[in-house]
Amino acid sequence: MTDNGFNTPAENSCDANSSGANVNENPRYALYFAPIHNDAWWNAGMHWLGRDAATNLTVAQPGVANGSSANLHQLTTDARRYGFHATLKAPFRLENGFSEAHLVAMAHSFSSLQNAFEVKDLGVHRLGNFLALQTTDPASKQQISALAMRCVRYFDLLRAPPTKAELTKRRKTTLSDRQEALLAQWGYQYTEEEYRFHLTLTDSLVSQDKEFAAAIRRAAEKCFSTAVATTKPFMIDGLTIFKESFPGAAMTIWKHFPFRPAPDATSIAGPDFPQQGRLFFVVGPSGVGKDALLQWVQARLPEETNVVFSQRCVTRPAHASEVHHVMTSDQFFQAEQGGAFSMTWQANETRYGIPRGIEADLKAGKDVVVNGSREYVPQLRQLFPNATVIWIVASPDIIRRRIENRQRESGVALENRLLRSVAFGANQDENIIYIDNSGPIDIAGSQLADIFSAKT
Repeated sequence: MTDNGFNTPAENSCDANSSGANVNENPRYALYFAPIHNDAWWNAGMHWLGRDAATNLTVAQPGVANGSSANLHQLTTDARRYGFHATLKAPFRLENGFSEAHLVAMAHSFSSLQNAFEVKDLGVHRLGNFLALQTTDPASKQQISALAMRCVRYFDLLRAPPTKAELTKRRKTTLSDRQEALLAQWGYQYTEEEYRFHLTLTDSLVSQDKEFAAAIRRAAEKCFSTAVATTKPFMIDGLTIFKESFPGAAMTIWKHFPFRPAPDATSIAGPDFPQQGRLFFVVGPSGVGKDALLQWVQARLPEETNVVFSQRCVTRPAHASEVHHVMTSDQFFQAEQGGAFSMTWQANETRYGIPRGIEADLKAGKDVVVNGSREYVPQLRQLFPNATVIWIVASPDIIRRRIENRQRESGVALENRLLRSVAFGANQDENIIYIDNSGPIDIAGSQLADIFSAKT
């Protein structure tokens, strides 16, 4: 029904979501369960609400005794806009520095580890002031609540803080102190012990008389009677991302990620979250051939590699000797203030930034290679304690010749760069891997490729 997007490459754009555009106009994404693989439940749900969230087409709604489909249409206005679903993680905007590709990569990695499971005793019930499909089975409730909390925790890295308007909407009803704390922590108050699994069927019924509210419930039970009576179990079998393209737009199905088949009695439980990827921080003095070495390795790793090479953002014009995203000083400052970088440093009056998207790549289980700075290693170890530092070295004569050959500096600038090259010597450290690049590039390149390709 929808493209699963598994082949979408992860992005490491320096200015992803950091252009200064009005945050209120950015799309919102929600992590939902939607029974799109279960025809009886999906068909009943879209007919009841009057909209197919997969195609965004209007669907005729059933009539209601003592009323009409027009009454039902009015009483399902909000529910229809959000589509037939159960919330796992409430709608959110992407934080600066993250892209849709990061969301897709994380969703793919997360869903590949989740087991499908059956929900028993699902039926129409009153939940607060509205009707919803809910389960009365304690074991099913526990499984779904655990899944929802895994979604909340794992994907929260990508969530931008709610806007003032969104907070106001969340507080339309009076919140308890605990709900306020959950809202502050997760951007949504109905998480952890406050979570209630449900597929919303109506808006508030408070203003309806008891007779008509009862008629609405009977109509809902009739609409879902075929699905309830089916011998096919109701399965939580995937994660579906719904997207709201602009404020007030209908939430539509954007990507679907299937779970693993339900395990049998002999299955061994696996991890709930993807294993964190490895971070490789490659450093070395100017002229050591670090950029050429990384390009050599990147060109020779297999296409199906799990290694991502982060592109640096640099306030220096492009040059054949290195590959980077060029930014002006003002652009860099705006991106930095907007939180688009995981790391920043300055050298030779040039600013360097590593896009924050590497954090999503690591959570998705990808290994990330960063072209780094020797001076930044102490800060790196504070931010990423498990990072592997790889220090490229070469003889002083080789370094001088390479710097002169690339013709990027001359005169005083050249001498200053040569002085800086020896200012931070490769002091022996058992926590650092050293590779000598004084000889042919394939020798050091093969060593580096072997490190990146090694299995943990």
